[in-house]
Amino acid sequence: MVKSLAHVKKIMMTVVSLMAVLSLFGCAEDGTGGIDNEKAEVIAMAQFEKDLQEHNEKSFKKISMDDVELLSKETHFSSEAKAWKITFNYKDGLTSEDSATNSIAHYSVSPGGEIIQKSTSF
Repeated sequence: MVKSLAHVKKIMMTVVSLMAVLSLFGCAEDGTGGIDNEKAEVIAMAQFEKDLQEHNEKSFKKISMDDVELLSKETHFSSEAKAWKITFNYKDGLTSEDSATNSIAHYSVSPGGEIIQKSTSF
């Protein structure tokens, strides 16, 4: 009976250890298995240029690429959205006289390299 109990304890410890190791491997996957932040920024930049060109063709108030910047330090991977978040900002820091934000466009790029969400405020 004692040998049987010791044997069951060893099996249980092995199972618990194995479960802990497997769960740690699962936690280590952050979802960025595809592209890196630089590639995501290139994809977002290409889309931003298209969106800006479209805006400039339709709008009286033109926006120059020289007035806009992408700050790489703001690019981050959102584990909640499972996407790279890229933001474009006005260099002067204001989008309008009554607004204190400098954000002009946001893009979410999936690990597969697709833009899955975008928001512009031209």
